Order: sequence, then structure tokens, then C-alpha cells
Amino acid sequence: MQEDLEVPGARIPLTAAPCLWERAVAIGRRVLWLHTYGERYADETAGRPYGRVLLPHDRPRCVTEIPDDVEAMPEKLAYDPVTQDLCVGSGRISPVPRTVREYEVSGMNVLDKWFGYRRRNPAGKRRLELDHVVATRWLPSWTTELLELLNVLGLVKREEPAQADLLNEVCAGPLITVTDLTTAGILPVPTEATKALQAKSDAGDALFDL
Repeated sequence: MQEDLEVPGARIPLTAAPCLWERAVAIGRRVLWLHTYGERYADETAGRPYGRVLLPHDRPRCVTEIPDDVEAMPEKLAYDPVTQDLCVGSGRISPVPRTVREYEVSGMNVLDKWFGYRRRNPAGKRRLELDHVVATRWLPSWTTELLELLNVLGLVKREEPAQADLLNEVCAGPLITVTDLTTAGILPVPTEATKALQAKSDAGDALFDL
């Protein structure tokens, strides 16, 4: 078995096949385009229009309006996997596939996390007096944001089969080894680069900053 690159808790296979590398780059660009809501790696010719991330069909829509009065401020999300209805308080959005409702990043449910900071009695620590100043009504802009998020998650899920196929092909093909990178002078990583990455990590730069 060929040696691949090791990082704490993971092994990263680096393909030596140019065609697989190009496919990985293309998939990576599309994923980053999705994660940034179309603001990065936009390319009309590649099907990545700037700022417009929408499912091609079966897009989620607001079937029943989410009320914006104080009394109806949503407290929880409810989901029906049979009808694919996502209920936000007394409002309803559909269709929302089960895979989208259950989508997680590092064990965190994305929809629950997003809603948690917008519900009645929102999540978050209350250290300062201003921390207790929260929205008492559902904002219409939040409905727009939620629909945008659902489109992004739906498209991210559609990318997974291609990602899995590519990973299998990469692992089965020729790999760039640690020895190769060391011989080329790429490894070991310079101390300056390591410090820069650590500083960025400490700053909390996350892809899903909800």
C-alpha cells in the first residue's frame, strides 16, 4: 500500500494522476461556491453564477407564511419526513428532503444551529446586558435566509456521490507520498506557515459561520 500524507487524526490521499487532480479541483471549486452562497469561485460557464445558488427543481418554498407577530414567534422546528414539510412555528416550508433536515457538519446539525439563534429564547451565552436584547418577532429576511440555506444544503448533498466516487478512484490510483513531497522540498512545512495556519484557526475562521 502506498504511503499517503498524514495529519493528526486523518490520512489525506494526494493523487498523482493529473486527470483526477483536475476533477478534485473542479469539485472543490463548486463546493466552495456553494459554501459561500455563490460569492467565491463564481463562473457562469461552469454553472456557478455569482450570488445565485438555487436547486434546479423541487426547490423549497414557503407554503405557509411564518408569522411575524410577537405571539407567534417560533420556538422550535418540526419536521415530517413523509410530506417533507419543515415547520417553523406555525409556518411551513416544503419540500425539504430528510437528508437536508439531518445535514450535519462535525456533528452539528446545520438547520438546528441556524434556527437556534433566531428562535424565541435564542441560544447563546448571556454575559452582558446587551446579550439579553433579542428579536421578539420573526423577521421576513430570515425566511429568505432559510430558503437560501435549504437550497445550498440541497446542492451540497447532491455533490456527495461525485465526491465519494472521486475519493475511491484517488485511493485506488497512484498517490503522492510523504517521501515525494520531502524530496521536492515541500515537506517539512516551514514554521512560519504553521504559525499562520494556527493563528487563523484560533481566530475562529469557520466555513459554516452561522
